[in-house]
Amino acid sequence: MYAELGDPAVDGERLRRISPVFHGNKVKKPVLVVQGANDPRVLQVNSDEMVTAIRENGVPVEYVLFPDEGHGFLKKANRITAQNAYLNFLRQY
Repeated sequence: MYAELGDPAVDGERLRRISPVFHGNKVKKPVLVVQGANDPRVLQVNSDEMVTAIRENGVPVEYVLFPDEGHGFLKKANRITAQNAYLNFLRQY
């Protein structure tokens, strides 16, 4: 991971600058977040923090959390739910 993204001890300033989780307060447009609770790459806690920061800024956020999914959605019912969320979000915004 360090080779790909950088070492937080050395590259902390750059990583903080480019990480979305530290910039949720700057979001101005509605956002849809679709998250698998078991995602090892994008942790649910990061999505939770991002959603909270955006909502605190008064921006609409739709948050769809799948407790039985990881990174990508394998279960057909969850894929259908996610796709419906995409369509509804795009229709609304």
